[in-house]
Amino acid sequence: MARLKGGWNQRGRGRSLGEIGSAISFNIWQIAGQGVLDLENEGFQTDTQSQRLDVLTEFAAFLLQIVDRIVYEQFDLEQRNELISSAGLHMAGILQDNRLETDGEGDYRSQFLNTLNERINDYSQCQYSRIDGPSFIFLRTLGDHVSEVMGEKDNKWITGYIIDIAGDKLHKSLKRVLPGLLDPAKKGLEPESEMDYSKNYD
Repeated sequence: MARLKGGWNQRGRGRSLGEIGSAISFNIWQIAGQGVLDLENEGFQTDTQSQRLDVLTEFAAFLLQIVDRIVYEQFDLEQRNELISSAGLHMAGILQDNRLETDGEGDYRSQFLNTLNERINDYSQCQYSRIDGPSFIFLRTLGDHVSEVMGEKDNKWITGYIIDIAGDKLHKSLKRVLPGLLDPAKKGLEPESEMDYSKNYD
């Protein structure tokens, strides 16, 4: 797994919401990829790289919804939409490149964006707590979607594993890296200051 990026190398410089969205998409993709590996290490079977990308897509859509919940009180609606849209578009580009290698020619970018839009509706009524994280229903929805793309063999067990273990791990991995990426985005919307937004992205 590639190393997650929890901050920025060039300290003190404000970042646009587009830049921060790109950084968030990179981290979501890495976290989701690790989530797929964890499933396989637990004995859940994926038969092809294409199927792995299906599962990864579900994890990525879930994580993007978590980002939206976390930033809800930090940005206004227009800023939040720009941030989430930027992250989604960058991930669509990553997915397109990966699908071309595994599945051949096709407009996988649009398919991915359609899935993201569908999941916005699916997760819209699910509760999220800053203290407790995603609710049982939130995790259950993720588990059901992953179960659908994993196939019949693991249908009986996959949702329970997502609820009990995988969903919480995905959430915690995202929360660990997100604060260091968000502060520069906010700084880019405010007057310049001497604050240190550090660490290690780009």
